[in-house]
Amino acid sequence: MRNKTTLLLVLAYLGIRLLSFGLTRHIYLQAAWVFFILVIFGALYFKKRDWALGMLFGELLLGGAGHFFEFFGLSLRTILLSAFAVLWLTKKLLTDKKENFDFPKKLYSLLIIFSLFLIFSATTGLLNGHGIKPVIQDIIPYGFFILIFPLYYFLEKENNREYLKNLLSAFLIGGASFSLFTFTLFSSGMQYLQSPYYKWFRDVAMGKITDMGDGFFRIVTPEHLLITPIILALASLLMKKEKRGKMLWTTIIFALLILILDFGRVYLLALCVGLLILKYKHNWKNWLFINFSVCFIIMTLFFGINVIASGGRSIGMDLFLGRVKSLSQPETETSSLTRMTLLKPILAMIKKEPIIGQGIGAKVIFIDPVNQKQIKTSHFDWGYLELWTELGLFGAMAFLSIIYYINLSLIKKIRTSSDFFYFYIGLLAGTIALLVMNITSPILFHPLGILYLAFITIFTVNVKHKTLN
Repeated sequence: MRNKTTLLLVLAYLGIRLLSFGLTRHIYLQAAWVFFILVIFGALYFKKRDWALGMLFGELLLGGAGHFFEFFGLSLRTILLSAFAVLWLTKKLLTDKKENFDFPKKLYSLLIIFSLFLIFSATTGLLNGHGIKPVIQDIIPYGFFILIFPLYYFLEKENNREYLKNLLSAFLIGGASFSLFTFTLFSSGMQYLQSPYYKWFRDVAMGKITDMGDGFFRIVTPEHLLITPIILALASLLMKKEKRGKMLWTTIIFALLILILDFGRVYLLALCVGLLILKYKHNWKNWLFINFSVCFIIMTLFFGINVIASGGRSIGMDLFLGRVKSLSQPETETSSLTRMTLLKPILAMIKKEPIIGQGIGAKVIFIDPVNQKQIKTSHFDWGYLELWTELGLFGAMAFLSIIYYINLSLIKKIRTSSDFFYFYIGLLAGTIALLVMNITSPILFHPLGILYLAFITIFTVNVKHKTLN
């Protein structure tokens, strides 16, 4: 049954992208499709709330960046999340006032305090002329914190936990298939930069396709930010020598394939840091074996793909060394040079309003180091500095305090759990990895980053929940 469900979800993952590509220029058909999905979602909610929540999670993991289908500029993801929030809050206020969440008061307090800073920052952004649309776009990801509460009850049921395991498997298998398919199209020459598929991938899937030379193309999509935490969770489970080792190894290979085709330096750095964290309470022998195995799979996939893509001309060593070199010498690579160029104007913005911030929806103005043109962008390329710029010092600290609390709770779970400590170690390593990735990317306050934080919060506040291993 599980394999059948996973297969159906993989087909849904690929079908979403195929349908989106076909409807790219048909805004009225897209709107009709979104309305149809919304009607089904509402019917499922009133029939059985768990089904609607399962549908929402399905969209979050299978729907990429969330822009495959839109209702005249409003994404299906935003519509579903908003509809669920309204329906769920209304039901709670009218019929479930006495229902006890059994959440720690500290967590409630931190969430409420941060919400107040968020409201203040949004108001500041509007007063500073950032515009309603940019402010709304930047505030929506934080709204995913509301999923903590329905998730609390959703994960109590075994069949729901099984569904999430199937969903995660489909996310990895579908993601690897989609990345490999896209890589093959461009590496073989069947597609080219600025082709219709490329423009759909860039503008709708919100991804990047970069020619790195010798037939190797970087295939990057926003949902790849979850790959490193998932790899670390799987690696932690493998260190316990689970009976389903073969299945876990197969799944981790799919995840590593996505990571290799993405070839993001910060993702690989975060993986290395996370693998070090996994040593906590794990046996030295098992830890070394899993780490060596993961590194071996990464090298095998990377060199093998480069050999095939280049027709045997290269194993990718120059590419690998070039990416490593750009960490210490950013001027050698365009994206690294641009990131360094952004530092000065960002720090100037912080210096102007260090305490209250510029407000949500802020944009930075800089001179492009390549064409020497002035550019105004919302992409800061520095996660923590973006937090500080928009939310101010206290707002950023309020947000990071939530993550600090989650990490402390995970550590307590690890110390007190005799059966599932390896599960919690994997979650802790994933959170640390997100903190590393957030150095150069807005990972922590991306919708999927918030979703990950909401998910692991459930396992830190309620010992009744079983693990997903």
